[in-house]
Amino acid sequence: MLTTIAPSGPQSRMTLMIKNTGEVPITLELSPFAASVDQQGNPTRTPDDKDFLVYPAQTIIPSGKEQSVQVRYIGDATLSEARMYGVLVAQLPVDFLQGETGSADGSSADVKVSFNFLAHIIVSPPAAKAVVGIEAGTKNADGSLPLKLRNDGAGIAVLNSARWTLQDPQGKSVELSTEEVQIGDFSALLPHQDRVATVKAEYLTGLNGPITPKIDIP
Repeated sequence: MLTTIAPSGPQSRMTLMIKNTGEVPITLELSPFAASVDQQGNPTRTPDDKDFLVYPAQTIIPSGKEQSVQVRYIGDATLSEARMYGVLVAQLPVDFLQGETGSADGSSADVKVSFNFLAHIIVSPPAAKAVVGIEAGTKNADGSLPLKLRNDGAGIAVLNSARWTLQDPQGKSVELSTEEVQIGDFSALLPHQDRVATVKAEYLTGLNGPITPKIDIP
C-alpha cells in the first residue's frame, strides 16, 4: 500500500487496520523505516524510529479479529521537499500445533508460519510537486531503448500510474503502461533523483529513427 501524509497538523498521521483472517492468533511487530532508491530502481530501507511513532509496536491479534495501529510522523515539520518512509509489518515466528490430522499416522506436528508486508508512506508538504523530465538514450545491443528520467521537483512521482508515449520523426507513436516499461523494483521517483528505465525492443516495432519519449503522470 502507498499513502501520503503531511509533515505537520492533523494530516500527519494515519491508521493501519490489520485483520487476522487465519484460524490461529498472530503476533506482529511493526517497525518504521526510511526508504531510498538508486538509479536502477533498487530500494534501500533503513530502520528509522526517530521520525515516526508507531503504536502499538507489537500486538497479538486473535483469529477473526482486527487491530488498529496508529502511525504518526514526528520528524521535521518544516520539510521543503517530500520524503519516503514506511512501516514493516512482520509476523513473529510462533509455533502452533497443527492437530491430529496433520500427518498420515494421526500424530500432531509443530507448524511454523510467518509473513511480512510493507506499507509505504510519502511525507510531503502540500505545495510539493514532482517535475519529471525524460529523454531517450542510445539503443542497447538487444534493441531495447533506455529512457533517462529526472525529477527536478520537490514532490515524489509515482511511476506505476504513468502513461508513456514514444514517437518517431515520422509522427508514428506507441503508448505504453508502466507494466510494459522496466523501471526497477521501486515505482517512486524521489526529488532530485535520476532513474534509468528500459523499453524492450518488441514495443518499438514500427518506430524508425530517433525516438522522442513523453511521460504523463496523473
